[in-house]
Amino acid sequence: MLDQPYEMMDARQAADALDAYLAERDPALRRLRGALADGGLDPDETLDGSVYSVSPLWAWITARITELGVDPHALAEDPTRPGWPSWARHGRLVDPHPPAETIALVDGFASYLGRLIDAEAPDAAWQVGEHLLADHPLLNYPVLATDHHQIFLPALPLYSAYQSAHGRSPMSGTEMLAHTRRTIDALNGEGAEAAAIEEPLVTVVAEIDCFDVGLREDIPADHPQIVPQLIDELCARDGVESVHRYGPAALVVDVPDWDELRLKLWCTLWLQRHLPR
Repeated sequence: MLDQPYEMMDARQAADALDAYLAERDPALRRLRGALADGGLDPDETLDGSVYSVSPLWAWITARITELGVDPHALAEDPTRPGWPSWARHGRLVDPHPPAETIALVDGFASYLGRLIDAEAPDAAWQVGEHLLADHPLLNYPVLATDHHQIFLPALPLYSAYQSAHGRSPMSGTEMLAHTRRTIDALNGEGAEAAAIEEPLVTVVAEIDCFDVGLREDIPADHPQIVPQLIDELCARDGVESVHRYGPAALVVDVPDWDELRLKLWCTLWLQRHLPR
């Protein structure tokens, strides 16, 4: 499959990609244990299997990721790329990107998170992400899912890793713990994520020389401060030339070097982090 994006895979390729992801879980967790030991931590104590352990673990990972910064190579020229986990090679990483060690830490964290969530949401199963269940950003991705919710576990940790690598505000251990608990609730059919699963947070339509971005209607109605904050942070991203708000839940974004899926994924992950719960 080389580095074909998940969204462009056919059914057979997506099934193979899911198998590849699952085969990488135990090695990724072993590498995380090794990184913790090298950092002077006891892997057994740090990875004690409790949901609460997510908070101090992510805080430690974030500090290490901040130290590592970004890789000096462009994605296409990074000699470490063939050794990355499959989800990073088939996903939508962008430059300047985190180095291989950061990606490995995110990979190990996703493996540990998968084990915790499996135990807390016993009806969840691994499957290929569906278009209708949580909208386009997870199409063909390896997801942990029930009838109520599906999640691609590396997504939000990778978003935070980019924040750290670029000197922006990453997710705290407390935030990651809250995200984990919300995910468990959603997979068990509880909470806002499960209730709103058929309606995506963001829709993006490519127009001539711009993108038309629609937010779920309840977002500006229930959280009026969130849209100006999203606009400010989106304007600060590399390559974004302008953002114009022409309605309560409607934006026009001029970002020539991005594609529709990248913009939608960025906005979705940002909202997942910042919307009050």
